[in-house]
Amino acid sequence: MAIIDQNLMYEFHAGGLTNANAIRSYADHAVREIKMAVGWDADIQVHIEPEAKDKHLFAVSMGVFGLGDSIVIRKQGKQVLAVLRKVRKAVLRQIHKHNEKRIDSRRKTFFREQFAS
Repeated sequence: MAIIDQNLMYEFHAGGLTNANAIRSYADHAVREIKMAVGWDADIQVHIEPEAKDKHLFAVSMGVFGLGDSIVIRKQGKQVLAVLRKVRKAVLRQIHKHNEKRIDSRRKTFFREQFAS
């Protein structure tokens, strides 16, 4: 029996997978980590689908919406869990880069106002 956390509201689509429960638990972990970094009101979508050309290749995409700028990362590979890890790391890098830009712009306006008078 699976325990579903109601705070982790996100879309999870996995087509053509036999062991979706293991991937679902890792996706829960990744979504929890992303929501802690961004905020709990962000919308997250996780899509895992097999490529049409070769059944051994999977495409994993993750989208984070609600930051002002949307972040969508898509990667493909043979091992689904490894590709999901790469996508999670890439999304977290983009989130941290976005947060640094926002903080830098606040610092610049603070220093300009301080030395303006």
